[in-house]
Amino acid sequence: MSESSRIEAIEAKLQALEHELGIQKDIEEVRRLHYIYMYYNSNRMAKQLIDLVAEDAESIEIAGRGVYSGKEGFRKNFASPGEDVKDRGWSFGNVLFQLGGMDVITVADDRKTAKGRFAVLTPVITGFPDNQRVSLNAGVYEQEFVREDGIWKISKFKYVHYFMVRFEDLQVIPGYSRWPDEDNPPDAPTTWYHPFPEAGVMPFHFPNPVTGEIAPEIVDPTHYWIGNWSGEFGQKGRIERTPEK
Repeated sequence: MSESSRIEAIEAKLQALEHELGIQKDIEEVRRLHYIYMYYNSNRMAKQLIDLVAEDAESIEIAGRGVYSGKEGFRKNFASPGEDVKDRGWSFGNVLFQLGGMDVITVADDRKTAKGRFAVLTPVITGFPDNQRVSLNAGVYEQEFVREDGIWKISKFKYVHYFMVRFEDLQVIPGYSRWPDEDNPPDAPTTWYHPFPEAGVMPFHFPNPVTGEIAPEIVDPTHYWIGNWSGEFGQKGRIERTPEK
Protein backbone atom coordinates (compact mmCIF):
# COMPACT_ATOMS: atom_id res chain seq x y z
CA MET A 1 0.00 0.00 0.00
CA SER A 2 1.34 3.39 -0.99
CA GLU A 3 1.87 6.11 1.59
CA SER A 4 -0.97 8.20 0.13
CA SER A 5 -3.36 5.20 0.20
CA ARG A 6 -2.44 4.44 3.80
CA ILE A 7 -3.11 8.07 4.81
CA GLU A 8 -6.46 8.01 2.98
CA ALA A 9 -7.43 4.80 4.80
CA ILE A 10 -6.50 6.30 8.17
CA GLU A 11 -8.49 9.48 7.41
CA ALA A 12 -11.53 7.44 6.35
CA LYS A 13 -11.33 5.40 9.55
CA LEU A 14 -11.03 8.56 11.64
CA GLN A 15 -14.06 10.06 9.89
CA ALA A 16 -16.08 6.89 10.57
CA LEU A 17 -15.05 6.91 14.24
CA GLU A 18 -15.84 10.60 14.54
CA HIS A 19 -19.29 9.98 13.05
CA GLU A 20 -19.97 7.07 15.42
CA LEU A 21 -18.81 9.14 18.39
CA GLY A 22 -21.15 11.92 17.26
CA ILE A 23 -24.07 9.48 17.08
CA GLN A 24 -23.37 8.30 20.63
CA LYS A 25 -23.16 11.90 21.81
CA ASP A 26 -26.53 12.59 20.14
CA ILE A 27 -28.10 9.57 21.84
CA GLU A 28 -26.98 10.82 25.24
CA GLU A 29 -28.21 14.36 24.53
CA VAL A 30 -31.63 13.08 23.39
CA ARG A 31 -31.90 10.82 26.45
CA ARG A 32 -31.01 13.75 28.70
CA LEU A 33 -33.55 15.97 26.93
CA HIS A 34 -36.36 13.47 27.47
CA TYR A 35 -35.47 12.92 31.11
CA ILE A 36 -35.37 16.68 31.68
CA TYR A 37 -38.85 16.85 30.13
CA MET A 38 -40.03 14.26 32.69
CA TYR A 39 -38.57 16.26 35.58
CA TYR A 40 -40.35 19.41 34.37
CA ASN A 41 -43.60 17.52 33.75
CA SER A 42 -43.41 15.86 37.18
CA ASN A 43 -43.18 19.29 38.79
CA ARG A 44 -45.80 21.08 36.66
CA MET A 45 -43.21 23.39 35.10
CA ALA A 46 -45.00 24.02 31.83
CA LYS A 47 -42.94 27.01 30.69
CA GLN A 48 -39.66 25.11 31.08
CA LEU A 49 -41.22 22.16 29.29
CA ILE A 50 -42.48 24.18 26.31
CA ASP A 51 -39.00 25.64 25.85
CA LEU A 52 -37.82 22.09 25.04
CA VAL A 53 -40.13 21.94 22.00
CA ALA A 54 -38.97 22.81 18.48
CA GLU A 55 -40.49 25.88 16.84
CA ASP A 56 -41.59 23.72 13.89
CA ALA A 57 -42.84 20.85 16.06
CA GLU A 58 -45.20 18.48 14.28
CA SER A 59 -47.71 17.32 16.92
CA ILE A 60 -48.46 16.02 20.39
CA GLU A 61 -50.94 13.38 21.56
CA ILE A 62 -51.44 12.17 25.11
CA ALA A 63 -53.58 9.13 25.85
CA GLY A 64 -56.96 9.45 24.12
CA ARG A 65 -57.18 13.25 23.96
CA GLY A 66 -56.43 13.40 20.25
CA VAL A 67 -53.67 14.93 18.13
CA TYR A 68 -52.76 18.61 18.61
CA SER A 69 -50.68 20.24 15.88
CA GLY A 70 -47.55 22.38 16.13
CA LYS A 71 -45.92 23.98 19.13
CA GLU A 72 -49.27 25.58 19.93
CA GLY A 73 -50.62 22.07 20.40
CA PHE A 74 -48.08 21.53 23.18
CA ARG A 75 -49.25 24.73 24.86
CA LYS A 76 -52.86 23.49 24.68
CA ASN A 77 -51.87 20.28 26.47
CA PHE A 78 -49.82 21.82 29.27
CA ALA A 79 -51.87 24.93 30.02
CA SER A 80 -55.61 25.44 30.45
CA PRO A 81 -57.43 27.32 27.66
CA GLY A 82 -57.02 31.06 28.08
CA GLU A 83 -54.22 30.74 30.65
CA ASP A 84 -50.56 31.61 30.23
CA VAL A 85 -48.02 28.80 30.22
CA LYS A 86 -46.50 28.95 33.71
CA ASP A 87 -44.23 27.01 36.06
CA ARG A 88 -46.71 26.16 38.81
CA GLY A 89 -45.33 23.35 40.94
CA TRP A 90 -47.60 21.19 43.07
CA SER A 91 -49.83 22.40 45.89
CA PHE A 92 -49.62 20.98 49.42
CA GLY A 93 -50.65 17.33 49.65
CA ASN A 94 -50.28 16.54 45.95
CA VAL A 95 -47.36 15.05 44.02
CA LEU A 96 -46.62 13.25 40.76
CA PHE A 97 -43.25 11.75 39.92
CA GLN A 98 -42.31 10.12 36.62
CA LEU A 99 -39.73 7.31 36.66
CA GLY A 100 -38.44 6.71 33.13
CA GLY A 101 -36.23 4.10 31.54
CA MET A 102 -35.97 1.25 28.99
CA ASP A 103 -35.02 3.89 26.43
CA VAL A 104 -34.19 2.93 22.85
CA ILE A 105 -32.95 5.96 20.88
CA THR A 106 -32.28 5.91 17.14
CA VAL A 107 -30.41 8.81 15.54
CA ALA A 108 -30.65 9.34 11.77
CA ASP A 109 -27.43 8.91 9.85
CA ASP A 110 -27.36 12.64 9.00
CA ARG A 111 -27.66 13.40 12.74
CA LYS A 112 -30.48 15.90 12.13
CA THR A 113 -33.37 13.88 13.56
CA ALA A 114 -33.89 11.08 16.08
CA LYS A 115 -36.59 8.84 17.52
CA GLY A 116 -36.95 7.43 21.01
CA ARG A 117 -39.10 4.97 22.91
CA PHE A 118 -39.30 5.30 26.70
CA ALA A 119 -41.23 3.43 29.39
CA VAL A 120 -42.52 5.27 32.45
CA LEU A 121 -43.99 4.52 35.88
CA THR A 122 -45.71 7.40 37.64
CA PRO A 123 -46.66 7.37 41.32
CA VAL A 124 -49.40 9.94 41.99
CA ILE A 125 -50.54 11.13 45.43
CA THR A 126 -53.41 13.61 45.78
CA GLY A 127 -55.68 15.00 48.48
CA PHE A 128 -53.51 14.59 51.59
CA PRO A 129 -54.59 14.40 54.38
CA ASP A 130 -58.38 14.32 54.26
CA ASN A 131 -59.09 12.81 50.84
CA GLN A 132 -55.84 11.08 50.01
CA ARG A 133 -55.61 8.91 46.92
CA VAL A 134 -52.54 6.97 45.79
CA SER A 135 -52.08 5.43 42.36
CA LEU A 136 -49.37 4.12 40.05
CA ASN A 137 -49.64 4.75 36.33
CA ALA A 138 -47.67 3.10 33.54
CA GLY A 139 -47.20 4.04 29.92
CA VAL A 140 -44.91 4.33 26.90
CA TYR A 141 -43.60 7.30 24.94
CA GLU A 142 -42.76 7.19 21.22
CA GLN A 143 -41.05 10.51 20.58
CA GLU A 144 -39.33 12.26 17.69
CA PHE A 145 -36.60 14.86 18.01
CA VAL A 146 -34.93 17.40 15.75
CA ARG A 147 -31.68 19.32 15.93
CA GLU A 148 -32.66 23.01 15.84
CA ASP A 149 -29.84 25.57 15.69
CA GLY A 150 -27.48 22.89 16.92
CA ILE A 151 -29.66 21.92 19.93
CA TRP A 152 -31.81 18.80 20.22
CA LYS A 153 -35.52 19.54 20.80
CA ILE A 154 -38.80 17.61 20.87
CA SER A 155 -40.57 17.60 17.50
CA LYS A 156 -43.27 14.92 17.80
CA PHE A 157 -44.75 13.58 21.01
CA LYS A 158 -46.90 10.52 21.64
CA TYR A 159 -47.75 9.03 25.03
CA VAL A 160 -49.87 5.90 25.42
CA HIS A 161 -51.21 5.18 28.88
CA TYR A 162 -51.22 1.44 29.59
CA PHE A 163 -52.76 0.97 33.04
CA MET A 164 -53.36 2.46 36.48
CA VAL A 165 -53.09 0.71 39.87
CA ARG A 166 -55.33 2.23 42.53
CA PHE A 167 -53.81 1.52 45.94
CA GLU A 168 -56.86 1.93 48.15
CA ASP A 169 -58.31 -1.33 46.84
CA LEU A 170 -55.29 -2.66 44.90
CA GLN A 171 -57.20 -2.77 41.62
CA VAL A 172 -55.85 -2.25 38.14
CA ILE A 173 -58.33 0.13 36.55
CA PRO A 174 -58.80 2.02 33.27
CA GLY A 175 -59.87 5.21 35.00
CA TYR A 176 -56.87 7.42 34.20
CA SER A 177 -57.19 7.28 30.42
CA ARG A 178 -58.24 10.52 28.75
CA TRP A 179 -60.76 11.34 26.06
CA PRO A 180 -61.10 14.40 23.79
CA ASP A 181 -61.79 17.62 25.66
CA GLU A 182 -64.85 19.44 24.33
CA ASP A 183 -63.51 22.75 25.68
CA ASN A 184 -60.04 22.21 24.19
CA PRO A 185 -60.69 20.05 21.09
CA PRO A 186 -57.89 18.27 19.21
CA ASP A 187 -56.97 18.87 15.59
CA ALA A 188 -57.28 15.17 14.71
CA PRO A 189 -58.34 11.88 16.34
CA THR A 190 -55.93 9.78 18.39
CA THR A 191 -53.79 7.62 16.12
CA TRP A 192 -53.24 4.49 18.26
CA TYR A 193 -54.64 3.85 21.71
CA HIS A 194 -55.39 0.49 23.33
CA PRO A 195 -54.81 0.82 27.10
CA PHE A 196 -55.94 -1.66 29.77
CA PRO A 197 -58.21 -3.57 29.69
CA GLU A 198 -57.54 -3.71 25.96
CA ALA A 199 -54.31 -5.34 24.83
CA GLY A 200 -52.00 -4.11 22.12
CA VAL A 201 -48.38 -3.58 21.13
CA MET A 202 -47.87 -0.03 19.91
CA PRO A 203 -45.62 -0.06 16.81
CA PHE A 204 -41.88 0.23 17.49
CA HIS A 205 -39.86 2.82 15.59
CA PHE A 206 -36.79 0.55 15.56
CA PRO A 207 -36.04 -2.78 13.82
CA ASN A 208 -34.95 -6.00 15.47
CA PRO A 209 -31.18 -5.46 15.92
CA VAL A 210 -30.42 -9.07 14.92
CA THR A 211 -32.78 -9.72 11.99
CA GLY A 212 -33.55 -6.17 10.83
CA GLU A 213 -37.26 -7.05 10.93
CA ILE A 214 -39.81 -4.48 12.08
CA ALA A 215 -41.89 -6.11 14.81
CA PRO A 216 -45.61 -6.25 13.97
CA GLU A 217 -48.31 -4.17 15.60
CA ILE A 218 -50.49 -6.54 17.63
CA VAL A 219 -53.95 -5.61 18.88
CA ASP A 220 -56.47 -7.87 20.60
CA PRO A 221 -59.83 -7.48 18.80
CA THR A 222 -61.86 -6.77 21.95
CA HIS A 223 -62.55 -3.02 22.22
CA TYR A 224 -63.37 -1.32 25.50
CA TRP A 225 -62.67 2.35 24.86
CA ILE A 226 -64.79 4.56 22.63
CA GLY A 227 -64.04 8.01 21.35
CA ASN A 228 -60.43 7.54 20.29
CA TRP A 229 -60.66 6.53 16.64
CA SER A 230 -63.18 8.89 15.04
CA GLY A 231 -64.86 12.26 15.44
CA GLU A 232 -67.64 10.63 17.44
CA PHE A 233 -66.37 11.01 20.98
CA GLY A 234 -69.34 9.35 22.71
CA GLN A 235 -70.59 10.10 26.20
CA LYS A 236 -68.53 10.91 29.27
CA GLY A 237 -67.19 7.78 30.88
CA ARG A 238 -66.18 6.72 27.39
CA ILE A 239 -66.04 3.00 28.09
CA GLU A 240 -67.86 0.20 26.35
CA ARG A 241 -67.01 -3.43 25.75
CA THR A 242 -67.48 -4.20 22.06
CA PRO A 243 -65.92 -7.53 21.02
CA GLU A 244 -65.31 -7.80 17.30
CA LYS A 245 -66.59 -10.88 15.49
